[in-house]
Amino acid sequence: MVPPQVNQALWLSSYDEPLSIRELSIPEATAGTVVIRVLGTCLPSYARLLHTGQFPNLNITPPFVPNANAIGRVHALGPDAVHLNVGDLVYADSTIHGRDDPNFMIMAGHLGGQGPEGQKLVQEWRDGSLQQFQRLPLENIYRLDEQRLLGELAYTPAMLTAIAYYSVAAGALLEAAALTVGETVIIGPSGGAFGGLAVEMALTIGANVVALGRSKDKLVAMKQKLGNNIQLAYVVMTGNKDADTAAILRATPSGRGADVYNDWTPSELQSLPFFGAAVEALKMGGRVILSGGSPGSLDIPYSMLVYRNITLMGKWMCSRQTLFKLIKSVEQGQLKIGTDSGSQLTVFSLEEHEQAVDHSAKNGA
Repeated sequence: MVPPQVNQALWLSSYDEPLSIRELSIPEATAGTVVIRVLGTCLPSYARLLHTGQFPNLNITPPFVPNANAIGRVHALGPDAVHLNVGDLVYADSTIHGRDDPNFMIMAGHLGGQGPEGQKLVQEWRDGSLQQFQRLPLENIYRLDEQRLLGELAYTPAMLTAIAYYSVAAGALLEAAALTVGETVIIGPSGGAFGGLAVEMALTIGANVVALGRSKDKLVAMKQKLGNNIQLAYVVMTGNKDADTAAILRATPSGRGADVYNDWTPSELQSLPFFGAAVEALKMGGRVILSGGSPGSLDIPYSMLVYRNITLMGKWMCSRQTLFKLIKSVEQGQLKIGTDSGSQLTVFSLEEHEQAVDHSAKNGA
């Protein structure tokens, strides 16, 4: 097969202009970098907001190739690579930290880049995964067990792109919350992509889960898709804080409350609809982990947090060690992903990007 000479990419020239296909040069692998041939990437339900500059904390100025994370094969390696080989099946994480100061973090082709230091990272790692070839730091590439994943478990590269979503939930639950077997976690809203996968992640850990939502039909469907797991309870939220808190408490084991509340309020909402009721249902020493994208502010029950020793923490993405744990749990079959978890999968080409964005907005839950 003759190797490709160009790199087809979706190019975002302006937040006022639609994406267009452009031929770019294939990146070169220099020291500390890897070039992958992208096999698939996943579009978030809020992709339209990203492509039009309406998502909070973007801090990326066009032009660039958008989108985060990918499944691919190693196309070229920098001279200092010691573990990877050309042709390896890999997961490419777009979360990039400053090598000389990890306090600065971006997601290539996605968001981040606060201050002049963050903007330096954006300029070096501007382009995301909606292209055929992508260059990333060596430490952002994770080799996958191809025989196990594509062979024995019969996943496809498209299915494996779900690792990107589970990594967000893993950061919240494995890292920030340090959730352990037998603990109880409240997750809400649980009907979106991230909140829903957080439910699956918590059940895989061995925790008890109370899923919050406004639609009983969606909550019942979640329970059924997850095999009517006895560790999963749900509460249909009414908007009455006292009534909702009482219902959440009844749903916890022995009515004693929860250890963790993981909030996934989406970017479309200014206020956190379930925050007050869920926090009131926490035990002494409970942990609150904010993982959503709301641009709004918190109304915090100050004295209750003090008297119950409640920890309040935000969490965005996850560490390299957590990603290793997540990938291992997928390879070992402990965490079922893709269609095995009840998800629906639709695949689009680069030329079909408009249909893909519309489809994701309507079905990305």
